[in-house]
Amino acid sequence: MTGPGSRAESRRKGRPLMDGKAVKVVFLALILTAILATSLLVRSSEAQQGDVVTTALVVKIAPPWDTIDDGVKECVINALQVAERNNYALILEVDSYGGLLDAGFSIGDALATSKAPVIAYVYDGKALSAASLIILPANVIALSPNAVIGDMQPIMYNPTTGQITFVNESKIVNPVITKAVAYARLRGRNTTAVELFVKGALTMTADEAVKNHVADLIVNDFEDLLSKLKGLEVKDSGRTYVLQITNTLTYRCSVRARTISLFENPLISGLMMTLGVLGTLFAILSGKLPILPVAILFLLLGMLGSGFSPNLVAISFLVLGAVLLAVELFVTPGFGVLGISGIVLIALGVALSPVNIPAGTSPPPGYANQLRILALTVGAVLGGFTGFVLYKIIEVKRRKPSEFTPVEGVGRAVDPIGPGRPGYIMVNGEYWKATSDTDVSPGQRVKVVAMVNGVLKVEPVEGDRDEGVGNS
Repeated sequence: MTGPGSRAESRRKGRPLMDGKAVKVVFLALILTAILATSLLVRSSEAQQGDVVTTALVVKIAPPWDTIDDGVKECVINALQVAERNNYALILEVDSYGGLLDAGFSIGDALATSKAPVIAYVYDGKALSAASLIILPANVIALSPNAVIGDMQPIMYNPTTGQITFVNESKIVNPVITKAVAYARLRGRNTTAVELFVKGALTMTADEAVKNHVADLIVNDFEDLLSKLKGLEVKDSGRTYVLQITNTLTYRCSVRARTISLFENPLISGLMMTLGVLGTLFAILSGKLPILPVAILFLLLGMLGSGFSPNLVAISFLVLGAVLLAVELFVTPGFGVLGISGIVLIALGVALSPVNIPAGTSPPPGYANQLRILALTVGAVLGGFTGFVLYKIIEVKRRKPSEFTPVEGVGRAVDPIGPGRPGYIMVNGEYWKATSDTDVSPGQRVKVVAMVNGVLKVEPVEGDRDEGVGNS
């Protein structure tokens, strides 16, 4: 017999507390737990550290392209898209008196919802009016020591007289205040000062702007800006970015954007519209219809400066240019106003087309040089061809008229000719206007007896009444 103690001992020996499979399961569970904890720690550390941004895309809003207009709007928004796509920061270098309110709202909205850090750097003298509006939603506003910002009261500008009228109507002023205050509140800026920018045309120096929490930094130059941005954390769209900018890329605005800016200048736009209207009236009233395409060109350029859609203007240019070239090539002889107008219209249509090669990114080695060489080659070939054609036209224009006269030549009548009834004949393979004292039937052989003021005098060859003009 065995006692209770021996049974308990045998029970402990025969039934272990944990078998091998259980040990493996616990071991794997511990490993998985450790991996998960490490992963969470790493992610927590990454969340605390934030996304490090080492490259910045730089866009300049400065003379001569310093007006906030639709061309600048398109340029800035395109640059912002490049920055977001490549995890770059965007640096706006601003030196501007302002510009169009609609363009300012569009740029401000894009920067306010940006998925890339935005730094506004007023690098020279000023960011006033719409220029102040677009920098308010930037994550960081840096000013040079002599910079001023503010003065956002809306104005109306008359390009004809140059007169400026201050706008105080609440229907216009209140939306500007609301939008500017919203931008300031988004970045924790002084909303009271920003409201006074609009209501009272308040202007602040760099020291005042930083002291009143409208701007963030005062920097001496671009290198000082990068130095003071180093290690700075900015939060946007639920993400934290750490600025460690060591590389900068310059974004060059597209040809389309620059063309829009050029013709949105109030003076140029007004001049284009005036020339277009006067040219159209002159072409219609005088019957000089070849001038009409040029007048339409000026009208469309004037409409572009008045807010007309650049895409529609580009399509109009391309279609009208193609039609004029077709008429020049297949309907009218020579190479004149229609052909030149068609080439100009097509060139402007291409310049305004919405398809542009992205700029500012890091292209493959030699890519920019290849494009430059290609553009220069194509331009040289087309320019050389155009110059050759113009040289030949001028040469023909200067050539003295030929002294050849088909007197005593024999030809055939094309039209019926008679006393007081001139017509055309074919002689020596050429058409000539002719008169005759005797009735001549079409197809009848005639002899040239004289030429008076470029008109031939003929007489019929007796006994010949063939109808075949082509058998001469």
